[in-house]
Amino acid sequence: MMDQKQLRKIIQKRLALDEEEFRVIDENPKYRRLFQNALKASRYRLVVEVVESKGCHSGHVKGQKFYLDSSGNLLTRGAPERICLFLMPNLALIINAFFENLMNGRDPNEVMFNRTGCFDVGTACGGWGHVGLEVRAELHD
Repeated sequence: MMDQKQLRKIIQKRLALDEEEFRVIDENPKYRRLFQNALKASRYRLVVEVVESKGCHSGHVKGQKFYLDSSGNLLTRGAPERICLFLMPNLALIINAFFENLMNGRDPNEVMFNRTGCFDVGTACGGWGHVGLEVRAELHD
């Protein structure tokens, strides 16, 4: 199992920061908390499930799922071939709430408002349709 020192090195390399640049992050108390919780958080993935879909031009259907890692990266394996980008602005707000819980050592599923959708308002309000999403965190192997 990886320790915090190894995690710091991985993050420093991923961010392409030299020692001096990374020191600013490493000495910041809020990032120390992040490093303390990141290994535990990495055991989770976020599940985004389509809970309603009507008139979706991208073909999203109820029950369809896609996944993100605990850092908010879309995991493309097993994802639908097409994911509508109009889902992403609202979804990013919810993913951030899960990320905050994970990085602060809290239960990620304490996010109370874990539903969102595309910003198309549907045919009744002058749009094409609407897709609703629900997000939850799951432990994975």
